[in-house]
Amino acid sequence: MARPAYKLFRLIYHSRQTPMVLGDLDAHVHAIIERSIPNNQRFMLTGLLIVVQGFFLQVLEGPEAAVRGAYCRIVDDPRHDQIAIISGEQAQTRLFGQWNMCARALASADQSILDVLDSKGLFDPARLTPKSAVDLLRKVADIQSRNAQTFMID
Repeated sequence: MARPAYKLFRLIYHSRQTPMVLGDLDAHVHAIIERSIPNNQRFMLTGLLIVVQGFFLQVLEGPEAAVRGAYCRIVDDPRHDQIAIISGEQAQTRLFGQWNMCARALASADQSILDVLDSKGLFDPARLTPKSAVDLLRKVADIQSRNAQTFMID
């Protein structure tokens, strides 16, 4: 497999949803997806966005300048508050290369993930380490890959 002509960069962040998002979560998530997918395709970005207990948790992978540019747009987005980077580093391979953009509110179909989160109390993304964030996002991606209820727009 040929290596890309750029250095791959992976950024993981979390943010709290603002009250405007909580008023109509589905509409806001859909708007994020509609706008992000064309940008992600144009800038060779992949990643996964999940929505859980009032938070966004997302991983972005691609050329470093493109990842940082996307993150700057997210920081300026009024739907995000209390945004914080969990990790940002060069990566050898894409972990979420098959995910152009996926946004998924964890629902009863994701019971195994919900059980783990519930056993730990309220979800607090500030307590995630880079490894635990990747592990959670990969588990969601694996479950969603097997679940026909995944919400993806190509």
